[in-house]
Amino acid sequence: MKTDDIVYLSLLGASIGFGQIYRGLRSPEARKWIGTIVGLALTLAVSGWHIIHPLFLTATNILILLYVSKSLCHAVSFWWSFSYLLFFRVCHYVGLEMAPAHTNAVQMMITLKLIGVCFEVHDTWRKRGEAKKEDDEKKVKLELELKYEGVDPTPLDIFHYAFCYVGVLTGPYYKYRVYEDMLQGAPLNSGLDCLQAMLRRIWVVPLYAGAFLLSDYFFPLSFAENEVIFRDYGFFYRMWYMTPVFFNFRMRIYAGFVLSECVCIMAGLGAYPVASEPKPGRGPSKYEVLEASSKMEPVKTEYNFETIHNIDEFGADFTPTVRAGMRCWNMTVQFWLANNVYKRLKLARPIKEALTMLASAYWHGVYSGYYLSMLTVPFILAVEDYFDRLVRRRLGDSGQYAYDWFAWFVKMQNFAYMGMAFLLLRVDTTLHYWHSIGYIYHGLLIMMHCVAQYVNLIMGKAEYKLKKSRATAIIDEHTKMRFVKTKEVATDKVIAAREDCNGVNDK
Repeated sequence: MKTDDIVYLSLLGASIGFGQIYRGLRSPEARKWIGTIVGLALTLAVSGWHIIHPLFLTATNILILLYVSKSLCHAVSFWWSFSYLLFFRVCHYVGLEMAPAHTNAVQMMITLKLIGVCFEVHDTWRKRGEAKKEDDEKKVKLELELKYEGVDPTPLDIFHYAFCYVGVLTGPYYKYRVYEDMLQGAPLNSGLDCLQAMLRRIWVVPLYAGAFLLSDYFFPLSFAENEVIFRDYGFFYRMWYMTPVFFNFRMRIYAGFVLSECVCIMAGLGAYPVASEPKPGRGPSKYEVLEASSKMEPVKTEYNFETIHNIDEFGADFTPTVRAGMRCWNMTVQFWLANNVYKRLKLARPIKEALTMLASAYWHGVYSGYYLSMLTVPFILAVEDYFDRLVRRRLGDSGQYAYDWFAWFVKMQNFAYMGMAFLLLRVDTTLHYWHSIGYIYHGLLIMMHCVAQYVNLIMGKAEYKLKKSRATAIIDEHTKMRFVKTKEVATDKVIAAREDCNGVNDK
């Protein structure tokens, strides 16, 4: 195990243990200051003088909120914070010392938090303006949203939020309002057994850690960069080797994500009534339930920690598509990207997906491997959507079951293929490995796209012929009915004429 991993696990373990003490603090001010002091101590321990970077970014975002209009503060914070994140990562090119890996993790999370709180302030300002103009029904809804989403942080509040020890090192991301609710939530959460909730979550970590250590020993990532694998091993072995390497990566990430969740659970962060349907990163989504539960006894309310649920391991491994698998991975950051990037873009869906993945790659780092892996995703999503619409929806239950298993296999191989770029990082090592297996999954992606277009063309022609034949049949039926109707009218006229003639003859 690497030294960084040992430091990481040690600090997370200490943070989990400290949560038992922290949760016992009943005063919001005490929670605020103690959480920040511990957070600063953790940041200083892993960063040294490089702590100046998160401190500087926090100070500048506080100035943005103080002096920039609330109609623009979110956009200014977004571009400034992401620009500084780039400078932070390339500052060694201008003579500054490169920051440690753990400082990079701190900077990544604080960037999301500071941009996120600016979006929250902007949305609060916008909804207050809308509430003054809307009719009674919409006004009631907006006022309820403002009650449970609205924020008015002071500069000191933002500093406390940025450096609170809960999530300062590795996440998960949570909104400022979730942090504020934690500070005020001691009476509300008094009936919640955080220790038991943490134990129910943490028991899988030894399994993940053991699986990682064992698998990484036999299938290390470094072997994928060694010339031996290209010289002495065949195509199929190299193509297969991605699978255990991706397994190693998943086990390591799963263990880290679960431990990060446990830090939050022990601090009491993100505990909301189950009936309010909390979402990762966001918090509750049904505010009317919170209104009702606020009038109930705390011990009678069932809580969960879905707000800080960062990884759904089963869903990430066993959902049949890349789109579904991504939704189970790093879910709190997925919320941040969806809420602050994807939903804000007034563009076509494929373009929004591509720009969102670009923002994610940029946030992860400057290495080309992030872009090579994540910018492949929009093309995979497009092909998956094609096949779902053209093939899967037309199958029966057994056909869909077989389709999903095949789609799952392709999904896992696509993830492993992209994962090699994410792990190898450099463009030369990534392309060397992909070249050794013939860029097989890029080729498969192109082939499946062509097949989807061909199937779409054939089905389009078949549907056109079917519609044309139906239209012809309708026209023929209409013509026939008109002919019959005309014939009936003519017959009626002949009968009437005969009756008239008979009447004349009788006279």
